[in-house]
Amino acid sequence: MIKHLKRHKTLYSALLVLAGVGVVLYHYPPDVITEYIGIENSYLATFIIAAVGGLNSLTSGVFYAAVATFSSGGANPWLLGLVGGIGITIGDAIIFGLLAYGIKDIEASWKEKVETWRTRIEKYPTWVVYGGLFLLLGVTPIPNDIVMLALVLLGFKFIKVAPIILLAGINITTLTALLGQSLSSYIF
Repeated sequence: MIKHLKRHKTLYSALLVLAGVGVVLYHYPPDVITEYIGIENSYLATFIIAAVGGLNSLTSGVFYAAVATFSSGGANPWLLGLVGGIGITIGDAIIFGLLAYGIKDIEASWKEKVETWRTRIEKYPTWVVYGGLFLLLGVTPIPNDIVMLALVLLGFKFIKVAPIILLAGINITTLTALLGQSLSSYIF
């Protein structure tokens, strides 16, 4: 049992954090949480959460919960969207850079698969590829680190996709904030 826990400590740590967030949100309504933190500090907290963990595989639930909580507690959803989008872009830039550095040597079998996907994507106009990227990052809850890995593998330059990542980050954060604000009257 201890061996199992040590091997999967990251997963159990993430589940513990999510459970803790769930317990706090269950016992304290959003307006109490936002009042405790302060509306001005909720923007800073959103930025820090987005830049540090944002929409990656393990912490996206915490980010969505925080944004929804802050907006339903009185924070401006449009400002939360802007601040969160900027934070997400910074976090994704860090992930992109780390992945670009770490994926220099990939196996030959992977190179063939990547080339197959690259040739498929190159058949589409640039605006279709970037539009699809915006929809993927800006509307769906897919973790951004997985998309960053695909972008690195496919040879995209961050400077070219950064505006799309920024707009998508602003969009998904604003949608989450507006949804949290509209649902707060039904839930609390």
